[in-house]
Amino acid sequence: MKKYVFCAIFVISLALSIFYGTQKAGFHEDEYYTYYSSNRSIGLFQPDREWQDRQAILDEFAVKPGEGFNYKMVKLVQSWDVHPPFYYYLFHTFCSLVPGQFTKWPGLITNLLAFAVAFFLLCLLMERLKIPFVVEVMVLLFWGLNPQTVSCNMLIRMYACLCAALIACALFHVKLIQDFDNNSMEIKDFVLRSLLPIMVTSYIGFLIQYFYIFFFVSIGFLATVWIVFFKKDIRSGLIYVAGCAVSLLLAVATYPSAPRHMFGGYRGGDASGSLFDFANTWMRVSFFTGLFNDYVFAGGLFIIVVVIFMGLLLKITSKKRSSKAENGLPRPEVVILTLASIGYFLLTSKTALLVGSASNRYEMPVYPLLIMLILMDAYYVIEDMGNKVLLYALAAILAALILKGHINDRRVLFLYPEDTEKIEYATENSDEVAVVMFNPRTPQNVWRLTDELLAYPKVFYMDEENLDKITDPAVTGADKIILYAADNELQENAFENLFDSCAHLTSMTQVFTEDMWSVYEVK
Repeated sequence: MKKYVFCAIFVISLALSIFYGTQKAGFHEDEYYTYYSSNRSIGLFQPDREWQDRQAILDEFAVKPGEGFNYKMVKLVQSWDVHPPFYYYLFHTFCSLVPGQFTKWPGLITNLLAFAVAFFLLCLLMERLKIPFVVEVMVLLFWGLNPQTVSCNMLIRMYACLCAALIACALFHVKLIQDFDNNSMEIKDFVLRSLLPIMVTSYIGFLIQYFYIFFFVSIGFLATVWIVFFKKDIRSGLIYVAGCAVSLLLAVATYPSAPRHMFGGYRGGDASGSLFDFANTWMRVSFFTGLFNDYVFAGGLFIIVVVIFMGLLLKITSKKRSSKAENGLPRPEVVILTLASIGYFLLTSKTALLVGSASNRYEMPVYPLLIMLILMDAYYVIEDMGNKVLLYALAAILAALILKGHINDRRVLFLYPEDTEKIEYATENSDEVAVVMFNPRTPQNVWRLTDELLAYPKVFYMDEENLDKITDPAVTGADKIILYAADNELQENAFENLFDSCAHLTSMTQVFTEDMWSVYEVK
Protein backbone atom coordinates (compact mmCIF):
# COMPACT_ATOMS: atom_id res chain seq x y z
CA MET A 1 0.00 0.00 0.00
CA LYS A 2 2.79 2.40 0.92
CA LYS A 3 4.30 2.43 -2.57
CA TYR A 4 0.92 3.22 -4.11
CA VAL A 5 0.43 6.15 -1.76
CA PHE A 6 3.90 7.44 -2.56
CA CYS A 7 3.28 7.04 -6.31
CA ALA A 8 0.00 8.93 -6.01
CA ILE A 9 1.71 11.79 -4.16
CA PHE A 10 4.45 11.87 -6.80
CA VAL A 11 1.95 12.00 -9.66
CA ILE A 12 -0.01 14.80 -7.99
CA SER A 13 3.18 16.75 -7.27
CA LEU A 14 4.46 16.26 -10.81
CA ALA A 15 1.10 17.31 -12.26
CA LEU A 16 1.17 20.50 -10.18
CA SER A 17 4.62 21.41 -11.47
CA ILE A 18 3.60 20.66 -15.05
CA PHE A 19 0.54 22.87 -14.59
CA TYR A 20 2.70 25.75 -13.45
CA GLY A 21 5.11 24.94 -16.26
CA THR A 22 2.39 25.67 -18.78
CA GLN A 23 1.94 29.05 -17.06
CA LYS A 24 5.62 30.00 -17.24
CA ALA A 25 5.69 32.97 -19.63
CA GLY A 26 9.20 34.37 -19.35
CA PHE A 27 12.71 33.84 -18.11
CA HIS A 28 15.06 35.11 -15.42
CA GLU A 29 18.28 36.60 -16.81
CA ASP A 30 20.22 33.61 -15.46
CA GLU A 31 17.89 31.28 -17.32
CA TYR A 32 18.80 33.05 -20.54
CA TYR A 33 22.42 32.43 -19.61
CA THR A 34 21.63 28.73 -19.19
CA TYR A 35 20.44 28.60 -22.79
CA TYR A 36 23.25 30.76 -24.10
CA SER A 37 26.10 28.99 -22.31
CA SER A 38 24.75 25.55 -23.27
CA ASN A 39 23.83 26.18 -26.90
CA ARG A 40 25.79 29.19 -28.18
CA SER A 41 27.19 29.29 -31.68
CA ILE A 42 29.59 32.13 -32.53
CA GLY A 43 28.77 34.20 -29.45
CA LEU A 44 26.12 36.85 -28.96
CA PHE A 45 27.18 40.46 -29.42
CA GLN A 46 25.50 43.84 -29.73
CA PRO A 47 26.68 45.83 -32.76
CA ASP A 48 26.40 49.63 -32.88
CA ARG A 49 24.35 51.21 -35.66
CA GLU A 50 23.83 47.82 -37.25
CA TRP A 51 21.03 45.32 -37.78
CA GLN A 52 20.94 41.84 -36.33
CA ASP A 53 18.44 39.37 -37.75
CA ARG A 54 16.31 36.99 -35.74
CA GLN A 55 18.28 33.92 -36.77
CA ALA A 56 21.54 35.39 -35.42
CA ILE A 57 19.88 35.81 -32.01
CA LEU A 58 18.14 32.43 -32.09
CA ASP A 59 21.37 30.60 -32.93
CA GLU A 60 22.85 31.69 -29.59
CA PHE A 61 20.01 30.32 -27.47
CA ALA A 62 18.95 27.22 -29.39
CA VAL A 63 21.00 24.35 -30.75
CA LYS A 64 21.65 24.83 -34.46
CA PRO A 65 20.68 21.85 -36.63
CA GLY A 66 23.68 19.56 -36.92
CA GLU A 67 25.47 21.05 -33.89
CA GLY A 68 23.80 19.07 -31.12
CA PHE A 69 25.46 17.01 -28.39
CA ASN A 70 28.55 19.22 -28.45
CA TYR A 71 29.66 18.61 -24.86
CA LYS A 72 33.18 19.87 -25.50
CA MET A 73 31.74 23.29 -26.31
CA VAL A 74 29.55 23.22 -23.19
CA LYS A 75 32.53 22.48 -20.96
CA LEU A 76 34.63 25.20 -22.60
CA VAL A 77 31.96 27.90 -22.21
CA GLN A 78 31.38 27.01 -18.56
CA SER A 79 35.11 27.21 -17.89
CA TRP A 80 34.92 30.88 -18.91
CA ASP A 81 32.27 31.55 -16.27
CA VAL A 82 31.83 30.36 -12.67
CA HIS A 83 29.91 27.07 -12.81
CA PRO A 84 30.72 23.37 -13.22
CA PRO A 85 29.33 21.65 -16.34
CA PHE A 86 27.31 18.58 -15.33
CA TYR A 87 23.89 20.25 -15.29
CA TYR A 88 24.62 22.00 -18.56
CA TYR A 89 25.46 18.65 -20.17
CA LEU A 90 21.99 17.38 -19.23
CA PHE A 91 20.26 20.54 -20.38
CA HIS A 92 22.20 20.66 -23.66
CA THR A 93 21.22 17.05 -24.32
CA PHE A 94 17.51 17.88 -24.19
CA CYS A 95 18.00 21.02 -26.28
CA SER A 96 19.84 18.91 -28.86
CA LEU A 97 16.70 16.81 -29.27
CA VAL A 98 14.78 19.89 -30.50
CA PRO A 99 17.33 21.75 -32.68
CA GLY A 100 16.46 25.23 -33.84
CA GLN A 101 13.84 25.76 -31.13
CA PHE A 102 14.00 28.14 -28.19
CA THR A 103 11.46 26.78 -25.73
CA LYS A 104 11.09 26.39 -21.97
CA TRP A 105 10.38 22.68 -22.10
CA PRO A 106 13.93 21.25 -22.34
CA GLY A 107 14.75 23.14 -19.14
CA LEU A 108 11.55 22.14 -17.37
CA ILE A 109 11.91 18.49 -18.36
CA THR A 110 15.48 18.46 -17.03
CA ASN A 111 14.21 19.82 -13.71
CA LEU A 112 11.25 17.45 -13.52
CA LEU A 113 13.50 14.45 -14.04
CA ALA A 114 15.75 15.75 -11.26
CA PHE A 115 12.66 16.19 -9.08
CA ALA A 116 11.65 12.58 -9.75
CA VAL A 117 15.10 11.39 -8.67
CA ALA A 118 14.99 13.60 -5.56
CA PHE A 119 11.49 12.32 -4.66
CA PHE A 120 12.61 8.69 -4.96
CA LEU A 121 15.75 9.31 -2.90
CA LEU A 122 13.78 11.15 -0.22
CA CYS A 123 11.49 8.12 0.09
CA LEU A 124 14.53 5.88 0.53
CA LEU A 125 16.03 8.26 3.08
CA MET A 126 12.87 8.30 5.19
CA GLU A 127 12.71 4.49 5.04
CA ARG A 128 16.31 4.36 6.24
CA LEU A 129 15.46 6.67 9.12
CA LYS A 130 12.42 4.50 9.97
CA ILE A 131 10.15 7.51 9.94
CA PRO A 132 6.49 6.63 10.65
CA PHE A 133 4.27 6.32 7.59
CA VAL A 134 2.07 9.27 8.55
CA VAL A 135 5.15 11.53 8.74
CA GLU A 136 6.41 10.26 5.40
CA VAL A 137 3.09 11.20 3.82
CA MET A 138 3.12 14.66 5.41
CA VAL A 139 6.71 15.28 4.31
CA LEU A 140 6.15 14.15 0.73
CA LEU A 141 2.95 16.14 0.37
CA PHE A 142 4.29 19.28 2.01
CA TRP A 143 7.53 19.20 0.02
CA GLY A 144 6.12 17.91 -3.26
CA LEU A 145 3.31 20.49 -3.36
CA ASN A 146 5.27 23.32 -1.78
CA PRO A 147 5.45 26.57 -3.79
CA GLN A 148 9.23 26.56 -3.44
CA THR A 149 9.54 23.02 -4.78
CA VAL A 150 7.47 24.10 -7.77
CA SER A 151 9.63 27.23 -8.04
CA CYS A 152 12.76 25.07 -8.06
CA ASN A 153 11.26 23.07 -10.92
CA MET A 154 10.37 26.26 -12.78
CA LEU A 155 13.85 27.81 -12.58
CA ILE A 156 15.92 26.58 -15.50
CA ARG A 157 19.13 26.34 -13.55
CA MET A 158 21.01 23.60 -11.72
CA TYR A 159 19.26 23.76 -8.35
CA ALA A 160 16.77 20.91 -8.91
CA CYS A 161 19.71 18.65 -9.78
CA LEU A 162 21.61 19.91 -6.73
CA CYS A 163 18.60 19.01 -4.58
CA ALA A 164 18.78 15.41 -5.78
CA ALA A 165 22.54 15.34 -5.11
CA LEU A 166 22.10 16.62 -1.52
CA ILE A 167 19.44 14.03 -0.73
CA ALA A 168 21.62 11.29 -2.23
CA CYS A 169 24.56 12.46 -0.12
CA ALA A 170 22.35 12.41 2.98
CA LEU A 171 20.97 8.95 2.15
CA PHE A 172 24.36 7.32 1.63
CA HIS A 173 25.81 8.90 4.76
CA VAL A 174 22.88 7.63 6.81
CA LYS A 175 23.45 4.19 5.27
CA LEU A 176 27.16 4.37 6.14
CA ILE A 177 26.45 5.30 9.76
CA GLN A 178 23.80 2.62 10.18
CA ASP A 179 25.89 -0.09 8.53
CA PHE A 180 28.90 0.91 10.57
CA ASP A 181 26.90 1.03 13.78
CA ASN A 182 25.16 -2.29 13.28
CA ASN A 183 28.02 -4.38 11.91
CA SER A 184 31.74 -4.62 12.20
CA MET A 185 32.38 -4.51 8.46
CA GLU A 186 35.52 -5.63 6.72
CA ILE A 187 37.41 -2.80 5.03
CA LYS A 188 36.48 -4.12 1.59
CA ASP A 189 32.77 -4.10 2.42
CA PHE A 190 33.08 -0.67 4.05
CA VAL A 191 34.67 0.79 0.91
CA LEU A 192 32.45 -0.90 -1.69
CA ARG A 193 29.09 -0.86 0.09
CA SER A 194 29.25 2.38 2.07
CA LEU A 195 32.04 4.65 0.87
CA LEU A 196 31.88 4.16 -2.91
CA PRO A 197 28.27 5.45 -3.26
CA ILE A 198 29.27 8.57 -1.32
CA MET A 199 32.29 9.07 -3.59
CA VAL A 200 30.24 8.75 -6.76
CA THR A 201 27.55 11.09 -5.44
CA SER A 202 30.10 13.68 -4.37
CA TYR A 203 31.93 13.53 -7.69
CA ILE A 204 28.66 14.31 -9.50
CA GLY A 205 27.39 16.76 -6.88
CA PHE A 206 30.56 18.85 -7.07
CA LEU A 207 30.19 19.02 -10.86
CA ILE A 208 26.56 20.15 -10.53
CA GLN A 209 27.08 23.16 -8.25
CA TYR A 210 29.87 24.24 -5.93
CA PHE A 211 27.39 24.83 -3.10
CA TYR A 212 27.31 21.03 -2.82
CA ILE A 213 30.60 21.34 -0.95
CA PHE A 214 28.85 23.06 1.97
CA PHE A 215 26.67 20.01 2.65
CA PHE A 216 29.38 17.48 1.86
CA VAL A 217 31.95 19.09 4.15
CA SER A 218 29.38 19.52 6.94
CA ILE A 219 28.15 15.94 6.91
CA GLY A 220 31.63 14.58 6.16
CA PHE A 221 33.21 16.36 9.11
CA LEU A 222 30.50 15.13 11.47
CA ALA A 223 30.70 11.57 10.15
CA THR A 224 34.48 11.58 10.60
CA VAL A 225 34.19 12.83 14.19
CA TRP A 226 31.64 10.13 14.95
CA ILE A 227 33.72 7.33 13.42
CA VAL A 228 37.02 8.39 15.00
CA PHE A 229 35.97 9.69 18.42
CA PHE A 230 32.71 7.88 19.19
CA LYS A 231 33.33 4.56 17.44
CA LYS A 232 37.09 4.83 18.08
CA ASP A 233 37.96 3.48 14.63
CA ILE A 234 40.78 5.67 13.37
CA ARG A 235 41.57 3.43 10.41
CA SER A 236 38.03 3.58 9.00
CA GLY A 237 37.93 7.31 9.64
CA LEU A 238 41.11 7.84 7.64
CA ILE A 239 39.82 5.64 4.81
CA TYR A 240 36.58 7.62 4.77
CA VAL A 241 38.40 10.97 4.61
CA ALA A 242 40.75 9.65 1.91
CA GLY A 243 37.81 8.38 -0.17
CA CYS A 244 36.02 11.73 0.07
CA ALA A 245 39.19 13.58 -0.87
CA VAL A 246 39.74 11.30 -3.87
CA SER A 247 36.20 11.94 -5.15
CA LEU A 248 36.75 15.70 -5.04
CA LEU A 249 40.23 15.46 -6.59
CA LEU A 250 38.81 13.38 -9.44
CA ALA A 251 36.13 16.02 -9.97
CA VAL A 252 38.76 18.77 -10.10
CA ALA A 253 40.86 16.65 -12.48
CA THR A 254 37.80 16.31 -14.70
CA TYR A 255 37.13 20.03 -14.53
CA PRO A 256 40.38 21.94 -13.81
CA SER A 257 38.64 25.32 -13.89
CA ALA A 258 36.91 24.57 -10.57
CA PRO A 259 39.53 26.00 -8.17
CA ARG A 260 39.66 29.26 -10.11
CA HIS A 261 35.88 29.49 -10.05
CA MET A 262 35.64 28.87 -6.30
CA PHE A 263 38.48 31.05 -5.10
CA GLY A 264 38.82 33.66 -7.83
CA GLY A 265 36.67 35.44 -10.37
CA TYR A 266 33.76 37.70 -9.59
CA ARG A 267 31.66 35.08 -7.74
CA GLY A 268 34.42 33.16 -5.97
CA GLY A 269 36.01 36.32 -4.58
CA ASP A 270 32.67 37.77 -3.47
CA ALA A 271 31.57 34.50 -1.86
CA SER A 272 34.86 34.02 0.00
CA GLY A 273 34.82 37.60 1.26
CA SER A 274 31.25 37.29 2.49
CA LEU A 275 31.92 33.93 4.16
CA PHE A 276 34.61 35.41 6.40
CA ASP A 277 32.84 38.71 7.01
CA PHE A 278 31.37 37.97 10.42
CA ALA A 279 29.77 41.41 10.65
CA ASN A 280 27.08 40.46 8.13
CA THR A 281 26.24 37.07 9.69
CA TRP A 282 23.07 38.03 11.55
CA MET A 283 21.71 40.06 8.64
CA ARG A 284 22.25 37.23 6.17
CA VAL A 285 21.01 34.40 8.37
CA SER A 286 17.88 36.34 9.36
CA PHE A 287 17.26 37.18 5.68
CA PHE A 288 17.35 33.54 4.55
CA THR A 289 15.45 32.35 7.62
CA GLY A 290 12.77 34.88 6.72
CA LEU A 291 12.62 33.49 3.18
CA PHE A 292 12.28 29.96 4.58
CA ASN A 293 9.44 31.03 6.83
CA ASP A 294 7.61 33.17 4.26
CA TYR A 295 8.05 31.10 1.11
CA VAL A 296 8.19 27.51 2.40
CA PHE A 297 5.91 27.72 5.45
CA ALA A 298 3.77 30.66 4.27
CA GLY A 299 4.68 32.55 7.44
CA GLY A 300 3.56 29.70 9.71
CA LEU A 301 6.86 28.18 10.77
CA PHE A 302 6.44 29.82 14.18
CA ILE A 303 3.37 27.67 14.82
CA ILE A 304 5.32 24.45 14.37
CA VAL A 305 8.24 25.77 16.41
CA VAL A 306 5.84 26.53 19.27
CA VAL A 307 4.45 22.98 19.09
CA ILE A 308 7.97 21.59 19.34
CA PHE A 309 8.93 23.95 22.16
CA MET A 310 5.81 23.23 24.17
CA GLY A 311 6.58 19.52 24.08
CA LEU A 312 10.23 19.71 25.11
CA LEU A 313 9.64 18.66 28.71
CA LEU A 314 7.56 15.69 27.62
CA LYS A 315 10.20 14.74 25.06
CA ILE A 316 12.87 14.63 27.74
CA THR A 317 10.96 12.10 29.81
CA SER A 318 9.41 10.12 26.94
CA LYS A 319 10.69 6.66 26.03
CA LYS A 320 8.49 6.23 22.99
CA ARG A 321 10.56 8.03 20.40
CA SER A 322 11.81 5.72 17.68
CA SER A 323 14.41 8.33 16.75
CA LYS A 324 16.23 7.57 20.02
CA ALA A 325 18.66 4.84 20.72
CA GLU A 326 18.16 2.50 23.66
CA ASN A 327 20.17 4.76 25.96
CA GLY A 328 17.71 7.59 25.38
CA LEU A 329 20.09 9.65 23.24
CA PRO A 330 19.19 10.76 19.70
CA ARG A 331 20.37 8.37 17.01
CA PRO A 332 23.70 9.52 15.52
CA GLU A 333 22.46 9.58 11.94
CA VAL A 334 19.60 11.91 12.91
CA VAL A 335 21.93 14.27 14.78
CA ILE A 336 24.51 14.28 11.98
CA LEU A 337 21.90 14.85 9.27
CA THR A 338 20.30 17.67 11.25
CA LEU A 339 23.59 19.47 11.88
CA ALA A 340 24.72 18.97 8.27
CA SER A 341 21.46 20.44 6.92
CA ILE A 342 21.78 23.42 9.24
CA GLY A 343 25.43 23.73 8.19
CA TYR A 344 24.48 23.94 4.51
CA PHE A 345 21.78 26.50 5.29
CA LEU A 346 24.13 28.70 7.32
CA LEU A 347 27.11 28.49 4.96
CA THR A 348 24.92 29.17 1.94
CA SER A 349 23.29 32.11 3.68
CA LYS A 350 26.77 33.55 4.20
CA THR A 351 27.83 33.31 0.56
CA ALA A 352 24.73 33.43 -1.66
CA LEU A 353 23.64 36.49 -3.58
CA LEU A 354 21.02 38.68 -1.93
CA VAL A 355 18.49 39.16 -4.72
CA GLY A 356 15.17 39.28 -2.90
CA SER A 357 12.81 36.33 -3.22
CA ALA A 358 14.98 34.84 -6.00
CA SER A 359 17.60 34.07 -3.32
CA ASN A 360 15.42 31.11 -2.35
CA ARG A 361 17.07 29.19 -5.19
CA TYR A 362 20.31 28.81 -3.21
CA GLU A 363 18.55 27.19 -0.25
CA MET A 364 15.97 25.21 -2.23
CA PRO A 365 18.21 22.12 -2.46
CA VAL A 366 18.19 21.66 1.34
CA TYR A 367 14.52 22.52 1.87
CA PRO A 368 13.30 18.88 1.64
CA LEU A 369 15.77 17.80 4.34
CA LEU A 370 14.79 20.69 6.60
CA ILE A 371 11.10 20.00 6.05
CA MET A 372 11.60 16.32 6.84
CA LEU A 373 13.55 17.03 10.03
CA ILE A 374 11.13 19.69 11.27
CA LEU A 375 8.02 17.59 10.66
CA MET A 376 9.69 14.50 12.09
CA ASP A 377 10.54 16.37 15.27
CA ALA A 378 7.06 17.87 15.49
CA TYR A 379 5.53 14.41 15.14
CA TYR A 380 7.62 12.91 17.92
CA VAL A 381 6.76 15.81 20.21
CA ILE A 382 3.06 15.27 19.52
CA GLU A 383 3.53 11.53 20.03
CA ASP A 384 5.09 12.20 23.42
CA MET A 385 2.09 14.35 24.33
CA GLY A 386 -0.14 11.35 23.57
CA ASN A 387 -2.78 13.48 21.83
CA LYS A 388 -3.72 12.34 18.31
CA VAL A 389 -5.92 15.38 17.84
CA LEU A 390 -2.77 17.48 17.71
CA LEU A 391 -1.48 15.32 14.87
CA TYR A 392 -4.64 15.97 12.86
CA ALA A 393 -4.28 19.65 13.69
CA LEU A 394 -0.71 19.62 12.38
CA ALA A 395 -1.82 18.01 9.13
CA ALA A 396 -4.57 20.61 8.77
CA ILE A 397 -2.11 23.44 9.45
CA LEU A 398 0.29 22.10 6.81
CA ALA A 399 -2.53 21.84 4.25
CA ALA A 400 -3.63 25.38 5.06
CA LEU A 401 -0.07 26.70 4.68
CA ILE A 402 0.28 25.04 1.26
CA LEU A 403 -3.02 26.54 0.07
CA LYS A 404 -2.07 29.93 1.46
CA GLY A 405 1.29 29.81 -0.34
CA HIS A 406 -0.31 28.99 -3.68
CA ILE A 407 -3.59 30.88 -3.62
CA ASN A 408 -3.26 33.82 -1.26
CA ASP A 409 0.47 34.59 -1.26
CA ARG A 410 1.21 33.38 -4.81
CA ARG A 411 4.66 32.25 -3.80
CA VAL A 412 5.55 30.25 -6.91
CA LEU A 413 8.51 32.08 -8.44
CA PHE A 414 10.10 32.35 -11.89
CA LEU A 415 6.86 32.31 -13.91
CA TYR A 416 6.97 35.92 -15.15
CA PRO A 417 3.31 36.20 -16.24
CA GLU A 418 3.88 39.89 -16.98
CA ASP A 419 6.01 38.90 -19.98
CA THR A 420 2.97 37.56 -21.84
CA GLU A 421 1.66 41.04 -22.62
CA LYS A 422 5.11 42.25 -23.68
CA ILE A 423 5.65 39.35 -26.07
CA GLU A 424 2.16 39.79 -27.51
CA TYR A 425 2.87 43.48 -28.05
CA ALA A 426 6.14 42.68 -29.84
CA THR A 427 4.38 40.09 -32.01
CA GLU A 428 1.62 42.52 -32.95
CA ASN A 429 4.24 45.10 -33.96
CA SER A 430 6.68 42.68 -35.60
CA ASP A 431 6.37 44.53 -38.94
CA GLU A 432 7.55 47.80 -37.39
CA VAL A 433 11.16 48.93 -36.95
CA ALA A 434 12.57 47.66 -33.65
CA VAL A 435 15.45 49.65 -32.15
CA VAL A 436 17.46 48.60 -29.10
CA MET A 437 19.43 51.33 -27.30
CA PHE A 438 21.83 49.43 -25.06
CA ASN A 439 24.12 50.54 -22.29
CA PRO A 440 27.67 49.73 -23.50
CA ARG A 441 28.78 49.09 -19.91
CA THR A 442 26.25 46.27 -19.52
CA PRO A 443 25.48 45.06 -23.05
CA GLN A 444 24.66 41.57 -21.76
CA ASN A 445 21.44 42.95 -20.32
CA VAL A 446 20.02 42.81 -23.84
CA TRP A 447 19.49 39.12 -23.03
CA ARG A 448 16.60 40.11 -20.79
CA LEU A 449 14.70 41.11 -23.95
CA THR A 450 15.31 37.89 -25.88
CA ASP A 451 11.71 36.64 -25.90
CA GLU A 452 10.51 40.00 -27.18
CA LEU A 453 13.28 40.57 -29.73
CA LEU A 454 12.72 37.14 -31.28
CA ALA A 455 9.31 38.40 -32.40
CA TYR A 456 10.96 40.76 -34.93
CA PRO A 457 12.60 39.66 -38.21
CA LYS A 458 15.54 41.94 -37.39
CA VAL A 459 16.55 44.50 -34.76
CA PHE A 460 18.61 47.69 -35.04
CA TYR A 461 21.15 48.18 -32.24
CA MET A 462 22.44 51.51 -30.92
CA ASP A 463 25.05 52.31 -28.30
CA GLU A 464 23.40 54.90 -26.04
CA GLU A 465 26.69 56.67 -25.45
CA ASN A 466 27.41 57.06 -29.16
CA LEU A 467 25.71 60.32 -30.18
CA ASP A 468 26.66 60.22 -33.88
CA LYS A 469 23.66 60.78 -36.10
CA ILE A 470 21.78 57.73 -37.32
CA THR A 471 22.10 57.34 -41.08
CA ASP A 472 20.40 54.03 -41.81
CA PRO A 473 17.42 54.90 -44.08
CA ALA A 474 15.27 52.07 -42.71
CA VAL A 475 15.42 53.77 -39.30
CA THR A 476 15.42 57.43 -40.31
CA GLY A 477 12.53 56.85 -42.71
CA ALA A 478 10.37 54.79 -40.36
CA ASP A 479 6.86 56.01 -39.55
CA LYS A 480 6.88 54.10 -36.28
CA ILE A 481 9.62 52.70 -34.08
CA ILE A 482 9.35 50.26 -31.19
CA LEU A 483 12.16 51.43 -28.97
CA TYR A 484 13.81 49.35 -26.24
CA ALA A 485 15.96 51.66 -24.11
CA ALA A 486 18.32 50.58 -21.34
CA ASP A 487 18.44 52.55 -18.10
CA ASN A 488 21.43 54.88 -18.38
CA GLU A 489 22.27 58.38 -17.24
CA LEU A 490 22.84 59.29 -20.91
CA GLN A 491 19.49 57.93 -22.02
CA GLU A 492 17.93 61.36 -22.59
CA ASN A 493 20.78 62.38 -24.88
CA ALA A 494 20.27 59.19 -26.87
CA PHE A 495 16.56 60.03 -27.21
CA GLU A 496 17.39 63.49 -28.51
CA ASN A 497 19.81 61.98 -31.00
CA LEU A 498 17.08 59.62 -32.25
CA PHE A 499 14.63 62.48 -32.81
CA ASP A 500 17.32 64.64 -34.46
CA SER A 501 18.16 61.79 -36.83
CA CYS A 502 14.49 61.01 -37.57
CA ALA A 503 13.07 64.49 -37.96
CA HIS A 504 9.52 63.41 -38.85
CA LEU A 505 9.13 61.46 -35.58
CA THR A 506 7.63 63.77 -32.99
CA SER A 507 6.16 61.78 -30.08
CA MET A 508 7.22 59.02 -27.73
CA THR A 509 4.89 57.01 -25.49
CA GLN A 510 6.10 54.64 -22.80
CA VAL A 511 4.45 51.23 -23.20
CA PHE A 512 6.21 49.03 -20.64
CA THR A 513 8.81 49.26 -17.94
CA GLU A 514 10.85 46.25 -16.92
CA ASP A 515 14.03 45.51 -15.05
CA MET A 516 16.73 47.80 -16.48
CA TRP A 517 14.68 48.53 -19.62
CA SER A 518 11.78 50.63 -20.86
CA VAL A 519 9.76 50.12 -24.01
CA TYR A 520 8.51 53.12 -26.02
CA GLU A 521 6.36 53.61 -29.07
CA VAL A 522 7.84 56.38 -31.18
CA LYS A 523 5.82 58.03 -33.96
